[in-house]
Amino acid sequence: MKKLSKKRFVFGFIFLGAFIGALFLGSQIFLWTQGTTIVANQQRTATSDSTTTSTSETPSASDLPAVSPTDWDLVLVGPNNQIIEEVAADQLTAISGSEEVDSRIVDAYNQLASAAEAAGYPLVVVSAFRSVADQQQVYDASVNRRMSEENISYEQAVEETNVQVTQPGYSEHHTGLAIDVVDSDWYNNYSNYASDMLDPLFGEQPAAQWLAANCAQYGFIIRYPEGREDITGITYEPWHLRYVGVDSAEYITSHNLTLEEYLALFN
Repeated sequence: MKKLSKKRFVFGFIFLGAFIGALFLGSQIFLWTQGTTIVANQQRTATSDSTTTSTSETPSASDLPAVSPTDWDLVLVGPNNQIIEEVAADQLTAISGSEEVDSRIVDAYNQLASAAEAAGYPLVVVSAFRSVADQQQVYDASVNRRMSEENISYEQAVEETNVQVTQPGYSEHHTGLAIDVVDSDWYNNYSNYASDMLDPLFGEQPAAQWLAANCAQYGFIIRYPEGREDITGITYEPWHLRYVGVDSAEYITSHNLTLEEYLALFN
C-alpha cells in the first residue's frame, strides 16, 4: 500500500507540473496573440488616418469662389470683431414666431428646414436676430446668474460669462445672418431656459450630424466647430448656423475651415 501511495504521489506531482506548464504556455500564446492583434489594429488605424489626410483638400487662394470678403453675407463679427452697423429693422423678416433674420436669407433657411424635416429632423429656431440691447440683457443675466448660483465675485462671473456669451456688439446674431436651431426631439426634452437646450451634447445627435453634413448646400456653415476655439474665440456650438452663401459654405466645409481662416485666404 505504501509503494502504491508513493507511485500515486509521483504521478500526481508529474500531472500537476504538466498542468501548470500547460497553463503558462497557454497564457503566453494568448498574450502574444493579443499583442499581434493590437499592433495590426494600430497599423490599420494609421493607414486609415493617412488615407483620410491624403484625400482632404488643401485650401488655396487660386481656387477660391468668385466672391469678395466685403460681400454682405461674409461680414465678420465675433470676439475680436465688433459689428459696425446692425441690420436695419426693415431688413428683417420673421422665420419662426418672433424670431427674425435678414430678409435675404429667408428662402435659404426655409429650404434647409424643409430638407431637414424630410430627413426626419424638424427644426426649431431657438434664437435668430438679436439687437445689441438684447445681447446686453443676455450678457447681464449670465453674469448675475453665475454670481448667484456659484457665489463668485462680479469679476469672476464676467470672466466665466465671456467664455460662453458674446459681449454686446460682438455677436453674430446682430447681423441677422446667424440662427440657433435644434430639432424638435431635442427641443421637446427641454422646457426650461434656452441655454439648457443649447448644449454641445446636441452635436452627438443625428439631427446635428445631418445639419453639419448638409447645411452647406443651402449656404450655411456650423460657425463654431469643435476644436477651433483658438481661432473663433467661441466654444463649440453645433446648433449655431451662419449664412455665408452656397459657394463659400461649400468651400469652407470641404476644406474644414472656419470663417476667419476662409476670409484670410483673400488677403
